[in-house]
Amino acid sequence: MKQIEKTKHCSYKIGPLANGCSQCIKGSKSVLFITGICSNNCFFCPISDQKKNKDVIFINEWKTNDFKDIIKEIKLCDSKGVGITGGDPLSRIERTCNFIKKLKKQFGQKFHIHLYTPLVLVNKTNLKKLYNAGLDEIRFHPDLENNKLWENIEYAKTFDWDIGVEIPIIPGKEKETKTLIDFISDKIKFLNLNELEISDTNANKLVEQGYKTKDKISYGVKGSEMLAKKLLKYCQKYKFNVHYCTCTLKDRIQLANRIKKRAKNTARKYDFVDDEGMLNKGLIFGNLSKAKKLLKDYNVPNFLYEIDKERNRLLTSIEVVVKLKDILKENKLKPAIVKEYPTHDRMILEQEFL
Repeated sequence: MKQIEKTKHCSYKIGPLANGCSQCIKGSKSVLFITGICSNNCFFCPISDQKKNKDVIFINEWKTNDFKDIIKEIKLCDSKGVGITGGDPLSRIERTCNFIKKLKKQFGQKFHIHLYTPLVLVNKTNLKKLYNAGLDEIRFHPDLENNKLWENIEYAKTFDWDIGVEIPIIPGKEKETKTLIDFISDKIKFLNLNELEISDTNANKLVEQGYKTKDKISYGVKGSEMLAKKLLKYCQKYKFNVHYCTCTLKDRIQLANRIKKRAKNTARKYDFVDDEGMLNKGLIFGNLSKAKKLLKDYNVPNFLYEIDKERNRLLTSIEVVVKLKDILKENKLKPAIVKEYPTHDRMILEQEFL
């Protein structure tokens, strides 16, 4: 019987991790959100209102229609591959295959690409297109409540790629999940069990059905981890590999590692990168031309400040705004300190006026 191992990444596994998972944990994968269009309407779907049911493209936190931006983001994150997700990437199959081909051409055949899809559009034709485009790993998302399409997974065995199933672990669905596990046992290389999480998008639906977080600081749903550990034991009799991926792994390890890589490549001379990979800097609001002239008058080097036109602020170091805060205020300027993500959207975590 195969052993269950606790990983150093706050997760549990039976056998080796899938290649896509190994890269994700290291922060070496970017997320290519190919479209928000999907024929399924899963009550637990965590994607944001900005993406859900909208035909939009994101590479990590960067919304774009320009493939050059996708290349740029991948390079900024030092990514060795991408995970293609949605929505359902198969609902835009030509776009998906085109991107796979272009990514392989740009970064080489060793650039690892995996893809998530429900079973609605899984057929021989679509799978052949994905395989011929260069997809390395496919992850199916079956509907636990309806087994009519489960047979579609069989089509994937025609091709020489890694086949997996990835599902959230829903408390109260032990019987249904075990039935699925029995069905896929001879069809897959790996099974990923994800801790069910509450997001801004799915919170109302989950709460309406009686689900709640396991504690005050976690997005993980109460009972999901307990069931996942039961299912790990149930899977020990089968040959496929299993990984139970926790919310902690996704948020504190996987995302954090990717963010740190991007911070290293995007930080300016005036940025202080903290241990979490966040960018800490000084800000000046108000008349930016006056602010720029004032910094020049006080011999602040050019590389230690620049104007952020998008957010109408001047960026500089924390040391500069602290040292000159009184002078800045005397000139009717507003100095501040900010901590923000190094991602394209530069989400602000903290901002304090001095």
